[in-house]
Amino acid sequence: MRQQKYLLSFIFSFLFVLCFGQTNQVEFGKNRVQYHDDFDDWLMYESYNFVTFWYGKGRNIGQSVVLMAEQDYAEIQNILEHRMNDKIEIIVYTDITDLKQSNIGSEEAFVNTGGQTKIVGNKVFVHFNGNHNDLRRQVREGIATIYLNAMLFGSNLQEIVQNAVMMNLPDWFKGGLVSYVGEEWNTELDNQLRDIILNKDFEDFEDIAAKYPKLAGHALWHYISQNYGKSTVSNLLYLTRINRSVESGFLYVLGSSYHRTLDSWMMYFKQRYKVEAKGLATIEGENIKIKNRRKLPLSQVKISPDGKKIVYVQNEIGKYKVYIQDLQTGKRHLVLKGGFRNAFQATDYSYPLLAWNPNNIELGVILEKRDVIKTVLYDVNTKKKVTDFLDPQYDRVYSMDYINSSKMVLSAQVGGHSDIFTYAIPTRQTQRITNDFWDDLDASFVKIHGQKGILFSSNRQEVMMKREKLDSILPIQTFDLFYYSLEKKSNELVRVTNTPLANEWQSVQVDSTWFTYVSDESGIFNRQSGYLEDYIAWHNQLIYLNDGSKIVLHQDSTLTNLDSTMID
Repeated sequence: MRQQKYLLSFIFSFLFVLCFGQTNQVEFGKNRVQYHDDFDDWLMYESYNFVTFWYGKGRNIGQSVVLMAEQDYAEIQNILEHRMNDKIEIIVYTDITDLKQSNIGSEEAFVNTGGQTKIVGNKVFVHFNGNHNDLRRQVREGIATIYLNAMLFGSNLQEIVQNAVMMNLPDWFKGGLVSYVGEEWNTELDNQLRDIILNKDFEDFEDIAAKYPKLAGHALWHYISQNYGKSTVSNLLYLTRINRSVESGFLYVLGSSYHRTLDSWMMYFKQRYKVEAKGLATIEGENIKIKNRRKLPLSQVKISPDGKKIVYVQNEIGKYKVYIQDLQTGKRHLVLKGGFRNAFQATDYSYPLLAWNPNNIELGVILEKRDVIKTVLYDVNTKKKVTDFLDPQYDRVYSMDYINSSKMVLSAQVGGHSDIFTYAIPTRQTQRITNDFWDDLDASFVKIHGQKGILFSSNRQEVMMKREKLDSILPIQTFDLFYYSLEKKSNELVRVTNTPLANEWQSVQVDSTWFTYVSDESGIFNRQSGYLEDYIAWHNQLIYLNDGSKIVLHQDSTLTNLDSTMID
């Protein structure tokens, strides 16, 4: 009851501040190449602890950011046990492309740091990727970074120089702590750490931290909070700052030396992952060998309708190449390439998007060039490409799939919301299916018992579709699967899964009855399958589990495993 009263008080206070908050037009410098004029006019929301700037179509995202920042502010203060008098400025961008066009702050603010929130002074830079949970993580990491900078290095130039010289913190310390405050722990981090500890040649924590400082540091802070209590985190931070020594902080707070604590951390995770691995089944299927001498990231792996080819994207810090590979011969050919290498800005792995046309001879591609979204239709037989512009109402597309040879289903951002759309390729006509502030992602076409529909992942709480505006409820819940009938076109969705503590993504049809999806319900990414019977009935059956050495990060129908190694 006490929490409810506090929440209601906060909501009314926030709305009061928004109603009477300032709405300014702010013009920043123009030293970077920009592909639109949205940055000419910035508007502002001012709340008790934050000043949030947004532009163009970013009003809805800006409102979400203010609510999330104020909601998490007290918790972050309690974790770090620190207070600040100055308001923190949050700069909100509608997507990562606009973030990279930004001309606010120095170039070092946009160094490619693997998803780390960008900071300049007391300014936090965040962008929307269709998922409010990730947006919340960015906001929390940004606030934590500004707090830690003030705590460890001071607030004026003299303190900053003095503390920077006297305190030589390891890379994992601050980066891991910021990541820990952003989100204490999750399945993706756990899977990454499991893969590193069980399958990589690392002897101890410091070996792992040398290559993966943020992940190692995050895991260590998580280990400390779980085994010594959450209050230990702030105590350790305080004594490290006072003594200007990490070793002294560990000894005084934990009662154990720095190196002994690191050894205990390594032993804890090794034993835990080895025990878990014994109960995991081996993935069945034959590895697909892909030529990848430099171990570049691969994405958008899709298998052709006849099961004879795969297509995938290879990305080298911004320069991408799309390949089609024959599964029988192993030969591949380049379909298209674009982008350019850029080690100073965050790499955008979300484009290009790929999907096979059901006719098996055409590959659909959605990409972005100079902040303009385009479609490319590639004929596998003739190797000809047809390029066209996507409907300009789309700010960003998150997923694509074919309904038939001339129609697609998209999950895309329009007006600051991620929703589900159908898109007619020849006429460029769009039909909007969902229209609310909930996050709707990973849309795929399914045809089950002759009924055409769409499966998608969403954090919505209601099955009734209605146009809703953001109020006191934030879309930061877990993701379930929902089904929409293209034939009935009802305003009521079918909830396929209902797991308040787990997420389901990437639904893919296998045949006329079964479809598969990825779930983290067990704490490990697993591929599961299910079927829809008479439109509503539902059944789940486990297909396979990870064996501890392979992690399902992306799945496609009948595709089992990738061996991303060099082929001599």
